[in-house]
Amino acid sequence: MAGNRRYIAEAVKQQWVTMSAQMNSKSIAQLTGSSRRTVNRVLRLSRLTGSVVTKSLESGRPHSLTMHDVTFLVACVERTPDIFLSELQSELREARHVEVSQITIDRTLQRHGYTRKRVSTLG
Repeated sequence: MAGNRRYIAEAVKQQWVTMSAQMNSKSIAQLTGSSRRTVNRVLRLSRLTGSVVTKSLESGRPHSLTMHDVTFLVACVERTPDIFLSELQSELREARHVEVSQITIDRTLQRHGYTRKRVSTLG
């Protein structure tokens, strides 16, 4: 049922695992005021993974640029605020030997709080 969940600290779950060496899950549940099902889930997870908490998986494709590449881009923008994406692409290729699209550079800078101006021709 949705809405019945409550947070249980990792330390408490680890304590349940320790207690399970001397007690059964029903006794642990009664003693701690948790449901037997919750205790069983934690104990099973501990047996299977060695951890009492589930690790969320990274979703989506991994970023093409490393933190060193991003630091380099940010330094270029700080040094020359009016630099074009094509110039950043060339700088990255020459200095870091990394080939990425201008869109990748643009999105990376946006994730780090940088916006870009629009270039237009005078009419």
